[in-house]
Amino acid sequence: MPQSTLLVVIDPTSDNQTALKRAEQLAVDTGARLHLFCCYQPEDIGDFHSRHDAKHTTLLELRDKLEALAKPLREEGLAVSVEPYWNQNWQESVVHACGRNGAGMVIKSSYCHRGFLQHLRTRSDFTLIRKAPCATLLVKEDAPWTNQRILAAVNIDTADAEHDMLNNVIVTEAQRLANATQSDLHLVAAMDHTANMADVLGLLEDEDQSRESAIAERFGVNLDRVHIRTGKATEAILEVTNDINADVLVLGTVARHGLQGALIGNTAEKVIDQLDVDVLTVT
Repeated sequence: MPQSTLLVVIDPTSDNQTALKRAEQLAVDTGARLHLFCCYQPEDIGDFHSRHDAKHTTLLELRDKLEALAKPLREEGLAVSVEPYWNQNWQESVVHACGRNGAGMVIKSSYCHRGFLQHLRTRSDFTLIRKAPCATLLVKEDAPWTNQRILAAVNIDTADAEHDMLNNVIVTEAQRLANATQSDLHLVAAMDHTANMADVLGLLEDEDQSRESAIAERFGVNLDRVHIRTGKATEAILEVTNDINADVLVLGTVARHGLQGALIGNTAEKVIDQLDVDVLTVT
């Protein structure tokens, strides 16, 4: 992972900043700069003299909170900037902040939503990962990545150019993360048993080559770290993530052109809410 800016979404309503702890670990590993972004606008401003007073006071309080979080990180030698922001639509504000700061990754705390909430596709995490112009890391817990295993989920069911481009982005981002954290990169793919690997991966026909070795060759991953499952992508991803005790799962969310609707909802959003591990989404 090259040096870049990690935009950390700070929750103004919580003292437990899970995303910041993960961002600190990544900044130490990569040398990246941290940008602490906190967006808040109270619905009720009746206790203030005016809207201007509410905004001014809120931004001062947010800045104080951010500076308190930044102080120990700067003492550690990390480069840290802060940005308080006044807006009720924090998701859109995060997206715009990425552009202003040239962020290479957004890091946000998350958690598993069960039952009814699991099916609300307008949920904040989904809105953010759909629109973010860079990779988005959803942090489920702040424990270190001790297993040193990164799992990238690729789609090898079809040979179209859009899927191929998205697969390349997924593996590239996963490889950068694996290199930066000295982790092993694994791949998982679900496929129809009738799929022709040579056609799908654009390789020369080789009757003696297994599906796993074809994928290993195509993406430059060790053969013993390629995991192929027949059936639904969601089930394959969940199974392999748990089987290898992955620290983080890398998924594609918003593809180009007609793939957008197919990937959003069908795989990424279902998987995110059924895993306790961190999930890195790329576009």
